[in-house]
Amino acid sequence: MDEIDRACERMENFTAAALQSVLNRLMDTPPSSGVCKSCHDVIDPQRLRANPKARHCRDCADEEEARSRRKALCGPR
Repeated sequence: MDEIDRACERMENFTAAALQSVLNRLMDTPPSSGVCKSCHDVIDPQRLRANPKARHCRDCADEEEARSRRKALCGPR
């Protein structure tokens, strides 16, 4: 086995471990309560069917994503 084969094997093992970690976190996260954590409105049932672990309604999730993008680009305020 040469160096390239060993590197490929390490990369495959790392990828498998990373995927397993993500799956474990998803399994450990409880389903959503159905109430937005920001505005306390009911989360749309269609959104919950698509993402049973949703913590925010669509509008608040969009705002949270925009805030995260601004923070990544501009740093904390």
